[in-house]
Amino acid sequence: MPEQKMTVPEKPNYSPSRYMRERHPDLFSDSASEVNYLVEREVLSYHLETLTNQKDETAFENFAQRLCEKFIAPNIRPQTGPVGGGDGKTDAETFPVSSEVSARWFVPDNDKAGERKAFAFSAKKTWRPKIKSDVAAIAGTKRDYDQIICVTNQFVPAKKSADLQDELFKEHGIPVTILDRTWLLDRVFKHHSMAIAVEELGVGKGTEKQTKKLGPSDNARAAELDTLEAKIADGSQYQGQPAALVEDARCAALLARGLEHTRADVKGRFDRALRLARANNIKKLELAITYEWAWTSYFWHEDHVCTSELYDDVEHLALGSDDANDLERLSNLLPLIRMSVHTGSMDASKGKLTGRTAALKAALETLKGQTNRPNNALHAEALLLMTRISEKGVEHRDDPLKDIWVSFTDVINRADGLGTFPFASIADTLTQIGEFITDSDEFDTLFETITDALAARSSEGEASTKNVQRAYQKLAKGLPYDAIRWFGRAVALLVKEEYEDDLIDALIGAGFAFEEVGLPWAARNYTLAAVSQEFSAFNRFGSIGALRASVLSRYFDTEFNLGRVPQILSAHELEMIVRNAQAHTDGQRRHLDKVKEAHMMKIAALLLQTPIDELRGIAQLPDPLERLALPMSRIALLYLMGNEDILKAEGWIPEQETPEGAETFMRDLYDYGVKAEYPVPNFTLGETVTLSSNVLGCRIDAVCANNLVSIGIGEALLGSLEALLATSLDHRILPQVDHLQLRVETSDTVGLTPILQFADVDGEPVGTITHLMVMEFKTKEDALSFPHWMKDAILEIFLRFAAPQDAEIWGKALFEDERALDRALTFSNVPIMLGNLHGDRMLLSLADWIDPADRTYMVKRTEAWPPAPPPEPIKSFGNTQRGEDLAPKKCAMRPKASIRKCAGFLPSTRRNGTRRNGTPLSSCGPHQSQPRRLPCWDLPTKIFRLQKTFSCLGVSGTAMTTRKTISKLRLFAAYRAIIPQPMQ
Repeated sequence: MPEQKMTVPEKPNYSPSRYMRERHPDLFSDSASEVNYLVEREVLSYHLETLTNQKDETAFENFAQRLCEKFIAPNIRPQTGPVGGGDGKTDAETFPVSSEVSARWFVPDNDKAGERKAFAFSAKKTWRPKIKSDVAAIAGTKRDYDQIICVTNQFVPAKKSADLQDELFKEHGIPVTILDRTWLLDRVFKHHSMAIAVEELGVGKGTEKQTKKLGPSDNARAAELDTLEAKIADGSQYQGQPAALVEDARCAALLARGLEHTRADVKGRFDRALRLARANNIKKLELAITYEWAWTSYFWHEDHVCTSELYDDVEHLALGSDDANDLERLSNLLPLIRMSVHTGSMDASKGKLTGRTAALKAALETLKGQTNRPNNALHAEALLLMTRISEKGVEHRDDPLKDIWVSFTDVINRADGLGTFPFASIADTLTQIGEFITDSDEFDTLFETITDALAARSSEGEASTKNVQRAYQKLAKGLPYDAIRWFGRAVALLVKEEYEDDLIDALIGAGFAFEEVGLPWAARNYTLAAVSQEFSAFNRFGSIGALRASVLSRYFDTEFNLGRVPQILSAHELEMIVRNAQAHTDGQRRHLDKVKEAHMMKIAALLLQTPIDELRGIAQLPDPLERLALPMSRIALLYLMGNEDILKAEGWIPEQETPEGAETFMRDLYDYGVKAEYPVPNFTLGETVTLSSNVLGCRIDAVCANNLVSIGIGEALLGSLEALLATSLDHRILPQVDHLQLRVETSDTVGLTPILQFADVDGEPVGTITHLMVMEFKTKEDALSFPHWMKDAILEIFLRFAAPQDAEIWGKALFEDERALDRALTFSNVPIMLGNLHGDRMLLSLADWIDPADRTYMVKRTEAWPPAPPPEPIKSFGNTQRGEDLAPKKCAMRPKASIRKCAGFLPSTRRNGTRRNGTPLSSCGPHQSQPRRLPCWDLPTKIFRLQKTFSCLGVSGTAMTTRKTISKLRLFAAYRAIIPQPMQ
């Protein structure tokens, strides 16, 4: 068999812009250039009138015939010339066509398309005798014409035309239609036929004017570009949000490129975006912008030297990265420079191919060896092979590359089971390479391997998306346990790069379902996994616009349900940063303000639940709350501390407001939080943090050292236990203990895998989990060690507090039919997800938001607030009214919130699985507590009506406002007026 060779385009034929336009026309302008002729109606009319004097009758016949073809009958056959002339008696006639063809015409009177028509064209001044002679001649042919159409360059009065048509019909028995100069002018000017007049008559030549007609894509691009530029130019925008400014500047450059603006305009916009990224030290966006500018220089402007210069900047930013996606940018640019040198478009000395190739290979080799990140390592290995293909394919064109195709096939086989390996993009690249492969069994094997892998992933992905749809249907019908089963079938199979959005949707839905059945840790861990997936895409592309704020909103809700204030503030700040960056329109900004206000009032009601003895530990928190755009939360906390005098001095409480009025307002807000089952806030100020859950009637307390790794392990254990046993109610489970304590702490003596040991303490089983303070995974086996340990740990913990009556049936149902173990463990590596979200921070605490200069407020309140209501007098049987208190009162039905109404979906919130009075909430058992729902007229919804009052709160993240920017006197009274009565 002949060996395959790679071929490249010849030098004269290679055009990067044409190459890209053919493959991705969607990236280029879809506007069309039109030629307009500046011809007045009077000019054309005069030209038609003088055609006879100009001896230009033939031009008129061609002009009239083309108009008839366009507006009367497309099937016209001319009779002039050698085959027609005087002998044919007609200037043109229609020829027969089938009904299947004529049915597709878009012309008037299409139902008469089968008729035989004769045409006579005349440019004589004496139009009446000419038409009569033409009609007589046509009728004399005895060809059974159904209609005769006469076109003249003269004006014919309507009455004279009608009289002549009637006369000719009586004389010859054939309908005659006369079309005069008015009809010709109307076809040209009212029906856009000027091009026919110019081409056939020559009128208007020299008056051409090029105009650009925006296509649908360009129309949308232009509108978006105008909006972005107006926002960028507005100095009041982007306060404290440099990343949003850089992102918008980057988008403006890409939009201008898509519109195919001038090279100077596009270059200037890219330069602005890059300058802003460097000024604000946002390396991820600097890398993305530099890469896109280099790509644009090559494929849009064909500036090979500029592409090479920008490669140096991309190389400087990417070579030190441990992310294969960053090095992929270099891997994409280097073949372009290689092609520029090969085609002679750039001198080899400027291409610097030897040094650049060596540097890229070295960086990819380093990542290839980091097997603790298997997706990243294998991606780097694939890029290394791509670099070798580019190098040999151009410089060693006779090399069959058999070893590369075999190695690539091995990479694809080893990628099986790696969810985020970029199968699709590699398949696209290989497809383009295949255009230059003439014959190769090894390449064919590689291509079959990757297409088979894509087919399998596609089959799994499509099936899983259907499972997700079914799960949401179950959820909407109020069947959360069924929804959990269907989500469990889907999530593990959706861990694929091409199904990333579907996976996030499934994770969010599963979080809703877990929350519905009172499993807060499983709900929170699944939502955290969705956020982690969102930010993995952000880390790859550096685009904050691609993040879904709705996912971050759900994350805030799940953290709020657990009551840990540092986590709540972190989720709030993260959501506000993203929403501010994405708020481009007035409607989006109004929605942003509503979300801010909703968060503010929820946090205010939460803080009012704080015990008095914890207030001194948060004495510096009020001012950070205002910097976080939460002024009402600050007001509530200061009031709880007993600082009404400060609130009055600052104008928050009007001077005319009585102490009783302020007390009533705050009491209403407090009662609202109580009735909504808001948790007691946990400020995580101690050396340990207790996380609690109730599973199958057993209260499980995880006492964790106050660091993110220990807390993450505790969260993973509780969430995995809840997820594993979420659907066990159909099986008989025998409880063994009603309380189980787990202690999670750091140790320098253990290995990378945590250790779980149980011991009896005062007659109760206590599990101790020890782990390293920093869990650094260096190999693939290290990375898999945590989920493997989790599998053994949750099964051992489960068997400590419960046992299934029929272990075999229970195990088969949960581990085989429902994929319960996959459901529990696929997203159990909470420490890794927390690392993706918070980086290498060791602790998440209130100190992250407190500035050393922040004021420390005095706690003046000494007694519990609000005071307990006085006990009602005890009634004896003798002093009750007839029928009073003799029968139990019916419980009011709690309104069922629709899953689809996510904006008003405020589920029950519990801290550590307990009620405010410390009594446990049972879950997954016969006495489970159903989540509470706020009605559609909840507090945040009514707060939204104060939009004008809060118009100055347009801040985000840590870019905050001052107290002076809000109308204080009206604010307090307005809020007091709209607090609803607590739900009974």
